[in-house]
Amino acid sequence: MNQKPTRMPWGIPLMLLMTTVMGIGQARAAESTVLPGPLVTVQWLHDHAKSVQIVDIRDDLDGLMDNPKYITIKGKKVLQLSGGHIPDALSVNFWALRVKRTVEGKKLDFQFPTAEEFQVVMRTSVLENGKPIVLAPTGDDAISLQEAAFLALELETFGVPADQVAILNGGTHAWLAAGYPVVVDAIVPMDSSKWLAGKERHDLIATTKQVKAAQRSHESILDARPLSEFIGIAKSPVVPELGHIRGARALPAEALYFRAEDGSWRYMNAAHYHAAVRALHLGKVSPAIVYCNTGQYAAGAWFILNRIMGLHHVREYAGSIYTWENKGQPVVGL
Repeated sequence: MNQKPTRMPWGIPLMLLMTTVMGIGQARAAESTVLPGPLVTVQWLHDHAKSVQIVDIRDDLDGLMDNPKYITIKGKKVLQLSGGHIPDALSVNFWALRVKRTVEGKKLDFQFPTAEEFQVVMRTSVLENGKPIVLAPTGDDAISLQEAAFLALELETFGVPADQVAILNGGTHAWLAAGYPVVVDAIVPMDSSKWLAGKERHDLIATTKQVKAAQRSHESILDARPLSEFIGIAKSPVVPELGHIRGARALPAEALYFRAEDGSWRYMNAAHYHAAVRALHLGKVSPAIVYCNTGQYAAGAWFILNRIMGLHHVREYAGSIYTWENKGQPVVGL
């Protein structure tokens, strides 16, 4: 004989009520997940993967389908290059984060998107509002860390609270080296999300006019490129002239990241960065405007100063020295 489901006095089946409560509990658990800081470890992410949005960020999407590459050293299998992506990760193409725009009558590459343009990229990537985000670079080089920082900067610029965004230190490389699995598949969402950009934060981005004002007021202007580019003996192919913005001081990229024993590239902790600032004799580094060639190195420096060191009033110069030089502004060498 079949029993009727137990009902509450107001007529809701008990099983339905339990399922609803469990669903609400799971949703609240996801919402209540607190990121431990601007950086997370692979162990933390492994333990909390279901309650955060993992976002794979890279400049070569073919790598999502590559197998990891290993070499043998003294009979031991060692990871040389990461491949694939962390299970259930979303995907953002780094090149979609910058746009070409006409600025004061001149067409320029490497510009920040508008809120609407950025919103389209996030919706295509199926990002959700209100759920913590962990950005996963490849971790194969320092550049991948800077790409993750660039996305962190844009997310914060377009309304995502800073405490809802972290970077996986060491990236997918560290994840693999720790023995965790990856998926070797393209990430092809079947639908888009309804992610909404918030009010744009103009306090995180500097314009050419504001850089010139900083020169006059002697506000800190920090050059985050490799030291050879700052002193004017080398340059990026996208930059017309050798040299740096007058009044800028070097915060060189080679002093900001390190390669861990597992081969992954990583950010350091706040104490190391405070020591580095002292060793470089930079003095007061907040408020500050950071720049590089097109914005990528600078985003890494912004993430270090703002998120890891906890220094506020740090802005990135959009388009960096590429924009500066293409707008006819002068540069100097040592």
